[in-house]
Amino acid sequence: MRRLLGTAVLALAAFTVAGCAVTSGSTRESVGETIHSISVSNTVQIRFQGDRVLAPLGLRVETYRREVFVSGLAQNDAQRARAIAIARDTPGVLTAYFVDTDLPGRPVSPAHYRASAEQVWSAAVAAVRAAGYLIEERQEGRSLVTSWRRLSPSWRTLWMGSQERVRLSLFPHRDVVTVIAVVDRLDGGSVSWQIEREQAVLEGIRKTLGQAAPRS
Repeated sequence: MRRLLGTAVLALAAFTVAGCAVTSGSTRESVGETIHSISVSNTVQIRFQGDRVLAPLGLRVETYRREVFVSGLAQNDAQRARAIAIARDTPGVLTAYFVDTDLPGRPVSPAHYRASAEQVWSAAVAAVRAAGYLIEERQEGRSLVTSWRRLSPSWRTLWMGSQERVRLSLFPHRDVVTVIAVVDRLDGGSVSWQIEREQAVLEGIRKTLGQAAPRS
């Protein structure tokens, strides 16, 4: 039954993306790559669910061009290393990365840009600064963390002030760079609100680069 369901999912994916033109300048995966990514993500997810250490964490898996992005709330480095090791050991995977979130099972916001790693890094720094954040930590060309910024009370924050920060991680794949944004709030806040903020930062990077960069 599971095999039939998996086949149906892959067939649906092929039908869905077949009507989308994939141009030479696009960051979208080809039809074959998309089917492969779905298959890999499903396989890694099943392996996590069967692991006694990782199953309770409810980790999420996304694959882009044979690279796996695992996200979730890990309790320690050993759990992160275990998740990465299992993902990398899955057939068809080139490498894997772990992206921390402040809530278990929370989705992250990725975007793909056709530009050099240096260009995307410069655009990311400019975008977070233009959005009013101060950078507190940075690994040049790889990741940055902003300082906590106080939010004014509003109906969006339930009339209470809070603080937020942005974390960006860059992952080059030959001619495309993936950027994953994670917005954290001290009061937890609404997941939809956090994702909205993440998308705004990623859109800021796109505008800074001055090019179209379709999201996954």
